[in-house]
Amino acid sequence: MGVDVAEAILTADVAEDQFATLVDALAANQRSDALTALLAEDHAVYDQRGTAAIVRMRGWVLLALARGALPPGALIFVLEELDTGHDGYLVAAAARALRACAPRAEFAPFVMRAISNLRFRDDPVTFDEYGAYATSPDAITPVHELLATLAWLGPLAREIYPQFDVLRTPGSGLSKKLLPDLERTLEAVGPPSPSASARLAVASSASGCCDWSRDGFLTWPFAARAPADAVRATVFQDHNGETTTFADFFTGQPAIVAFFYTRCDNPQKCSLTISKIARVQQQLADRGVADRIRTAAITYDPGFDLPSRLRAYGHGRQMRMDAGHRLLRTTEGIEPLRRYFNLGVNFIGSLVNRHRIEIYVLDAAGRIAATFRRIHWNEQEVVDRAVELLNGDGHPDAASRDSIEQTRPEPPDHPRAAASLLGTLASLGIAFFPKCPICWATYVSAFGISSLVPIPYSPWLQPVLFGVMALNLAAVGWRGRSTKRMTGFALVAAGALAVVATKLGAVPEHASLLGVALTMAGSFASARS
Repeated sequence: MGVDVAEAILTADVAEDQFATLVDALAANQRSDALTALLAEDHAVYDQRGTAAIVRMRGWVLLALARGALPPGALIFVLEELDTGHDGYLVAAAARALRACAPRAEFAPFVMRAISNLRFRDDPVTFDEYGAYATSPDAITPVHELLATLAWLGPLAREIYPQFDVLRTPGSGLSKKLLPDLERTLEAVGPPSPSASARLAVASSASGCCDWSRDGFLTWPFAARAPADAVRATVFQDHNGETTTFADFFTGQPAIVAFFYTRCDNPQKCSLTISKIARVQQQLADRGVADRIRTAAITYDPGFDLPSRLRAYGHGRQMRMDAGHRLLRTTEGIEPLRRYFNLGVNFIGSLVNRHRIEIYVLDAAGRIAATFRRIHWNEQEVVDRAVELLNGDGHPDAASRDSIEQTRPEPPDHPRAAASLLGTLASLGIAFFPKCPICWATYVSAFGISSLVPIPYSPWLQPVLFGVMALNLAAVGWRGRSTKRMTGFALVAAGALAVVATKLGAVPEHASLLGVALTMAGSFASARS
């Protein structure tokens, strides 16, 4: 069977044994790109499968990737499993896959977290064949693989030496059978020394492995954010049973939104996410912006997570719950919501069978400005990003800051593609600098209208200026509808009417000055909104 054919039939209908054969074929043909794609939670091959089946399938993919050099795109999945995984088979496979990458000191904390998570339930595993159970008394265990990975890191793991040195003590959760492995690991790593720190940092940075840190944290500059039009009408019910929409809750001021569900059995994911949201809320309160930045947690499982369950879940994790900080379930428009956030989740029936950690920072228009996903996120970084949006989003200095960060690819014909260039030109304005192409049209027409009366021009210029004036009127009307503030449109419409009436001789010539003033006032009001 050709490799291309193998990729084509990796769907929800493929049997597990056939899946394993196809994965082996991709590995044999060094198709690491196709193998990496199979690690996405929302891949069709996992749809409507049980959690145990997904563990077997994803573990086999990780083992296939371990046969060659780990591709850059796969590393974030490996680190995610070490950071938050609670299934021994998957964590052990991830530990083995990590050793297919060039060693880096930054990997050591991930491996140590995995040991801490699994040391009290270190059940045997086997990689001999797909779906096999470990029956030999000499079978490997997840902690065995993790210790082997620390030994592979060697001196690069010295900074966490004190953390795994305590595994020698009774009651640490490490089995006596693994004590020889622990001693070999400690010898390979060696105790930390201040003089070695700088050398270890240089060795780590020169390792040539991929820059995985940007895969978990992405930001988009003002002009490159996708509009939230598709989800504005999505309807939610909150923890108190009150109804709201995306447009009502997530526009008007920045917001921090996470996804979770109450039936999640991984304490390193949903439960911890809501606890961290509670700490985010406390930091917002400490900075005095808790009433200016909203927070929300939206369940993946709206059919089960009714308001009473949401409320109890939030209370148990000290989450603040009021009009600006809510736990939400979707009642209408869940599919557009999943597409808008590109959620990393899959289901069997209505129950989640696999999901990633994901939290988003939205700007005042409900557009995604930053994402933190897969590995554990830092509360202060999330709050910092939200406060940046609150204090300066959309201004030239903020756009310049964002432009150096990783951006989401946009289609060449996307209407936002020209926003950056036009916005930069527009920022040269002294008093009224625009924030988008619409604003640019607004100010061009505002200054252009003043030329209709006093400045002589060629016959073709007057229709052009009238056209720009009409464009301005339409643009301000569009902005007024989107922001629900029509004052600017009313002023611009009155100004346009005064100018046209002057040209028709219906009013005195000086009325054109009033028309210009009204148009500029309306343009300013529209830009401010």
